[in-house]
Amino acid sequence: MELWVDDHQEYEPGVVHGHLRHARVAIDPHPGDFLVVGDDEDPPVLAEVLSREPSGELLLRLLPGRPESNSQFMNRRISTGV
Repeated sequence: MELWVDDHQEYEPGVVHGHLRHARVAIDPHPGDFLVVGDDEDPPVLAEVLSREPSGELLLRLLPGRPESNSQFMNRRISTGV
């Protein structure tokens, strides 16, 4: 998992807020990128970055299914760093 998000705090159906301060690894996401997100209770999911504010706040669209079952997961721009 790359970013912790509270998937119960939906902005609209399937869209949640996240913040870079909750990143589990070094990331530099941009709109259109895909991240593996989740919380400590549910399995991780793939999310598309819809927007990124200068403050580090992200708007994310959660995608159904396991991350590796989405074609976007295999073709995504790797945003994690060392």
